Amino acid sequence: MKKILSLLLIVLMAASCELTKMPQGSISSEGALTSVDDALKFRTDMYLDIRDYLSSGYPIYIQELMSDSFHASSMFGNRDGEYHTWSMVSTMGYVESIWSNSYYNVTLANYLEAGIAKLMENPELSADDKAQLEVILGEAAFLKAFSMFKCVQLYCKPYNASSAATDLGLMLINEPVTDPGNITSYVGRSSLADTYKYIEDNLEVAATKLASIAGAEGSIYITKDAVTAMKARVALEKGDFATAITNATALIDGGKYPLVDNIEDLEGLWLKDSGKECIVQYWAGYTEGSLPNSNSRGYIGYNASGIFVPDYIPEQWLVDTYNEYPEDIRFKSWFKQTDVTYGAVTGNVYVCFKFKGNDEFDKAGTGYSEISRVKAFRIAEQYLIAAEAYARRGQAGDADKACEYLNVLRAKRIPDYAEKTYTGETLLEEVKKERAKELFGEGFRLNDLKRWGKGLTRSNAQDINIITMAGSTSYELLNIPASDYRWLWPIPQAEIDANPQIKDQQNDGY
Repeated sequence: MKKILSLLLIVLMAASCELTKMPQGSISSEGALTSVDDALKFRTDMYLDIRDYLSSGYPIYIQELMSDSFHASSMFGNRDGEYHTWSMVSTMGYVESIWSNSYYNVTLANYLEAGIAKLMENPELSADDKAQLEVILGEAAFLKAFSMFKCVQLYCKPYNASSAATDLGLMLINEPVTDPGNITSYVGRSSLADTYKYIEDNLEVAATKLASIAGAEGSIYITKDAVTAMKARVALEKGDFATAITNATALIDGGKYPLVDNIEDLEGLWLKDSGKECIVQYWAGYTEGSLPNSNSRGYIGYNASGIFVPDYIPEQWLVDTYNEYPEDIRFKSWFKQTDVTYGAVTGNVYVCFKFKGNDEFDKAGTGYSEISRVKAFRIAEQYLIAAEAYARRGQAGDADKACEYLNVLRAKRIPDYAEKTYTGETLLEEVKKERAKELFGEGFRLNDLKRWGKGLTRSNAQDINIITMAGSTSYELLNIPASDYRWLWPIPQAEIDANPQIKDQQNDGY
């Protein structure tokens, strides 16, 4: 158990990866939390952590590389190949980092909560200062919920009401660690049911504290609408379809976040960070030296010779799915058919251009910054949550409602789209297909397959001559049944070694 960031005067109860870089605007341990200004600086730390360590870069793309979205190219250099081939072990970097970053955020939030409680005792605190501190408390509660949800999706079983009380969840921490040397104070893994209750309870705190923070398109801050969106996401994961419907439709029907319906606006969303459709789009600034990580893992591979050498290439089935409607503005905007070159071998395939990036952040001037502002919550996801929740709930009239939300989304993305009516399993499969298309590359696909219990089946490449080990069941045709233990990531070994309460609580198979 390593000490992390002396300014917090604590050790992360659940981390094993030391964080050494202090974000700009943070304060030293000598300053502690003694003023509203200090709390605001910690708040900056909090936003940078959720943006950089959980919402962009490897926490996003690694789940796409593990899924059925991409094939590794013939010259991918084994970059993240251990995840692409499902060869994870408990000492690997991302396994440790996502865990430790999540628990760092929880610990930071707990520290803020305790410090703000003391600040609130100051009789000279103004009403405006108290209101600002209440907002930070709401954001801290949101951070705890978001961080633990990220962990529960990777390290725990899918939620099942019949077994959630006994399935292992996460270590739940609500107070700052004041005596890191006292290992008897460490906690073990709770049940999955208690873990979801922890997430939901913190979202309720966030909803109360942020009730006056109105949502706005492209907001850089967590608002009450962001909390609602998160509630819908969590409820869908839990199989609480009524709650998912209530929250998702509240955002949709309010009309505050209209879907774009043309390619110019769609490209403006992704390539210029217009903020359209975004319930939250976290701040970034090139001149200020504060940029998120790229969600592209070598998807473009544009090099100094002016050729494309992507590390990962979209699978053929995905291209075919979009081509069901060739005029789909997502396909036209997010994919580029181009020559790709690997040594003496050239192919012509569709390459993922969704994360081509904002030219504002293009340091090299190549036209491919591959960095955009982080779109933490988009209204399109809420349409898909509503459609899936209605399709899976199965009450009278639910199929019609599911079709309604599915058709509205498609009509905005596909010119001259004619509404369709589906029922039963066909309806659910159409919703799943639309999630694959709309949320492509955004870090949802692996967990969707896990949540649906579908297993993973990779299929034919666009061009077998430019991928690694064509025909191999380790790469191109990898098949991972839903029963495979690796759907649960291992608890980091350093954590197992450091915390005696969980020495016998490693996930099966590791």
